[in-house]
Amino acid sequence: MDVARTRRITFFILYFVVLVCTLIWVHCGYVRERSGINLTSAYVVFAAACVYLGLRAYLMLCRRVSEAWEYVWLAIDLLLITAGVYLTGRMGSELALLYFWPLVTISIERRPGLTAGLGLTIAALYAIAVGPEAVELGQEAKLIARLFVIVAATAVAVAYAITEAARVEELTRLRAQVALSDYRAHLAREMHDGIQRYLVHIATRLHLAESLLGRDSDKAARIAIDQALTLRQANDELRYLVRRLRSPVVERQGFIAALQDHLSLFAERAGAGAQLEIEGQPRRLKPDVEQAAFRIIQEALTNAEKYARASQVQVQVAFGEEALECRVTDNGIGFDPATLRPEPGVKGGFGLPGMRERMDSVGGEVNIASAPGQGTTVSFRVPLEGAEVEEA
Repeated sequence: MDVARTRRITFFILYFVVLVCTLIWVHCGYVRERSGINLTSAYVVFAAACVYLGLRAYLMLCRRVSEAWEYVWLAIDLLLITAGVYLTGRMGSELALLYFWPLVTISIERRPGLTAGLGLTIAALYAIAVGPEAVELGQEAKLIARLFVIVAATAVAVAYAITEAARVEELTRLRAQVALSDYRAHLAREMHDGIQRYLVHIATRLHLAESLLGRDSDKAARIAIDQALTLRQANDELRYLVRRLRSPVVERQGFIAALQDHLSLFAERAGAGAQLEIEGQPRRLKPDVEQAAFRIIQEALTNAEKYARASQVQVQVAFGEEALECRVTDNGIGFDPATLRPEPGVKGGFGLPGMRERMDSVGGEVNIASAPGQGTTVSFRVPLEGAEVEEA
């Protein structure tokens, strides 16, 4: 189960616990004496609140509504709390403490603007619920003091949201810098193992041809002409590295288009069969999810070419209701995953350990199954809760 879904289920469980505790609290003698509330009415309100909570849980957990409904839920919650304050004693009602629940929840989500607006709304609703009674009893000062507490709590919540937002932004920036530094090191190794090897070979052969010019000009010419093939190979290697570095198709056309383009390039370069299977209805996802999925498949294909010596690779992509699931299977020589170690000099590595890091960054999980002589399967699952991009 993904983290976002677990968090939502926990929220609804706590919401139900609060409703039950409120119902028990209403049965207390001093509450009934103070408010004069009828228990039958309390049961009706409790039943209605449970129906509302169940409907809300179904719509949100089954993804039947968009994120814009969050404001509707928030408004209903505030109205329920305000009605509870009004019915259970107004100025003397302890239910006013429940106003701090949505305030804290929104601030934890690092949304300072919404937190400030929510705090002011809470102050206005509380004044509407208890204001007439406060004026009637001459307790305007007490009402002002309570409104001041709400505003002060709102200020603290906004400060916390701003601080957390800045901290997460700084952490994201630092992680991006580390990832860029690691990728540069990885790219340097790729160029050293690929382009530089071709260039050294060409330079050595041309030097040999130069030394043969005076003795055997025909052989020297053949050696020089033969380097045209090596130059083409070096050009293919460079084009492949540029594609890996930029992956512009992911940004412009999406994950599937980029994958089809890369598979055709992989098949041409590696001389291996590459098959793509798509299940479900393809749709655009958030850029970080698409990039992570594309990079992991890209890395799996690179490993299949460089280390597994595979002749056939199959890529399966399944767009489900709750998750994106992908699988890359090759018929190569395989390996023992227990012996896997990070690449020297790179934190976490850019091979198989790096795949796990990419999945962790988007809340997914990756599994690697392999054995000597039995090929390798790299599979991963990314939860799509909040990861889909609505079509224009």
